Parts: sequence; C-alpha cells; structure tokens
Amino acid sequence: MKDDTERRQPETLGGDSDFRVIQDHPAHLIRRSYQVFLCAFDEAMAGLPLSPVSWIIIATVRNFPSLSVTEVARRAAIDKASCGRTAGALEKRGLLSIKKSDTDGREKLLDITPAGEELYGKAFIQVMKLKSLLLDGIDPEVQRQFLTSMAVFVHASRKNTRPSIPTARDADMD
Repeated sequence: MKDDTERRQPETLGGDSDFRVIQDHPAHLIRRSYQVFLCAFDEAMAGLPLSPVSWIIIATVRNFPSLSVTEVARRAAIDKASCGRTAGALEKRGLLSIKKSDTDGREKLLDITPAGEELYGKAFIQVMKLKSLLLDGIDPEVQRQFLTSMAVFVHASRKNTRPSIPTARDADMD
C-alpha cells in the first residue's frame, strides 16, 4: 500500500485562499490594469488610427519638435527600437517627418507633419475622454492617491525595466 502523504499536495496549494493571493498579487493587478487601459484606449480613440505607442510618440514629437529618436524614446519612456520602428511607420503614413541631423548623420530627428498635427488635435480631445473612462467611477481623493501611487511605483520600478527604456522622470523636460 502506498503512503498517501507522497501524493498529497502541500496544504498551502490550491483553494480559495491561494486563489485570492494570486488575484491580489501585484503582477496580476498590473496585468489586469493594462487590460482595462487597452479597452478604454480603444473606446476613447475609436475611429482614430492610433496605438498607445503611436500616440505617445506623436504627442512627444508635437510637444518637443526636432528631437532625435533616442531623445523621443527617453522622454516617452519607450525602448529605442520600438520608437524607431513606430516613427518609421508614422512617417510612411505622413504623420511624422524624419530627417538626418546636420551635425550627426547617424542621428534621426523627428518632427510632426500637418497631418500629424491634425491627428494630434483630434486625439488630444479623446485623451481627456480616456481619463474619464479610466477614473470617473473613483472618488476624487482616491483618484489622486492612485495616481500618486502609480507615479511612485513607476519611478521606484526603474531598476526592473530594460536598460533601453529610460524613465521619463529622468528626462530633462526643459
């Protein structure tokens, strides 16, 4: 006869209490938050041909013209490769222009085009709708605390990001 203890799972595995630990785990909550964000972004930006990464690149270039791809990536807190690929796609769509720097031929400078400016104007209005979609059901004081906590989390978590993704807070925003 086999000993039943050999086949038994430890009592800490399985059941409602373990599932609650999983559901309340920061990784799960962050993943779920991203799902909520994507759904709200799609609703807010319905009809506009923008992804979240496209939007932040267009917004960054519009507000800080003639920056290098590297600097746009730094200010937008996205990796340089994604920034370069997305900027290239936005250029093909006529939303950004990319030109080589006069001082450093390896450096590509980004500027918004009139079509990009028009899309930015439409999208910026929708970004306010996005904020409402994400936060309106939450008490204003809890919203403030949530946004403060998110900013603290993002800043404190820089050590957990890939080296190619600098933090926007570290960027010189002058």
